[in-house]
Amino acid sequence: MNHAQTLLKILSANRSCYHSGQQLAGEMGVSRTAVWKAMETLRNQGHSIEGIPNRGYRLLTSTLLYSKERLESLLPSWELHLFDSIDSTNRYAKSLESKKALVLACHQSEGRGRLSRSFYSPQGGLYLSLLFPATFPLSDASLITSAAAVAVSEAIEEKCGKYCRIKWVNDLFYENRKVCGILTEGVLGVESGRLTAVVVGIGLNLFTKRESFQGSLKTIATSLYDGQDSLPSDFSVDDLVACIVQTLEASLDTLGERSFLAAYRERSLVLGHEVRVLSGAAEYVAKAVAIDDEAHLVVEDAFGHQRVLSSGEVSIHLEV
Repeated sequence: MNHAQTLLKILSANRSCYHSGQQLAGEMGVSRTAVWKAMETLRNQGHSIEGIPNRGYRLLTSTLLYSKERLESLLPSWELHLFDSIDSTNRYAKSLESKKALVLACHQSEGRGRLSRSFYSPQGGLYLSLLFPATFPLSDASLITSAAAVAVSEAIEEKCGKYCRIKWVNDLFYENRKVCGILTEGVLGVESGRLTAVVVGIGLNLFTKRESFQGSLKTIATSLYDGQDSLPSDFSVDDLVACIVQTLEASLDTLGERSFLAAYRERSLVLGHEVRVLSGAAEYVAKAVAIDDEAHLVVEDAFGHQRVLSSGEVSIHLEV
């Protein structure tokens, strides 16, 4: 645990009290300068910390803190890597040598989405990456993102009682706004040059307040809960994380059977609607008519011509 994490733990456990810099330094076993640097790190991560001369510091808001002990009991076969903040959970997961690992953070400073886009990852979200060994045929690898979308949406419904729909191929929507993005990346063996593992990155807006979203995200993004105060008293972030992991693991164990596709189609946000297809320099409006057994989207243009789209070929925009 680094200095910032230790400081956050102390402040979170005693949020009604003020702590002097000297008191914190003594409790942490570090210098006053180290305490100040840790304080600035937490503030840069989005934590609100009040500082009053001659009284000390007090944490006003905090992210949910995960329970390592609870997660270890729920996920005994997983290697856990827990962070308050990290640059990218996917990047970290890809560097691991373990066969099966979960990387979990409250905040990402350099979150990434598809096509090397940045992924806004403020406090109030769940950012997790799952490292799986590549035990499935390479031909099935393209199904993983779709299977993950179903697993996350089903876990949310089970643990939060909220129904999410899937915008092909990797986004979850709640009440017609984006609430989750999924990025799947392969890990190649250094010597073999073959796919040895996959990393499934999941960024879920859990309780980030809507007014906190920046720029264009204000009109397209939302969270499952609007602020930490709106979380149910019996809500457990550990239970939600474990449910996501277990549901996805079970789905990947039977990936070739494609049993997840029925739920993927049922939850689809695009089927039956017009979409704007961007494919290279071409752009056209078509109707989404089907999702085939490879999780590809089948669209039909104004002339009745059908085309099968893979996720790597296009960007899809709903026509509303």
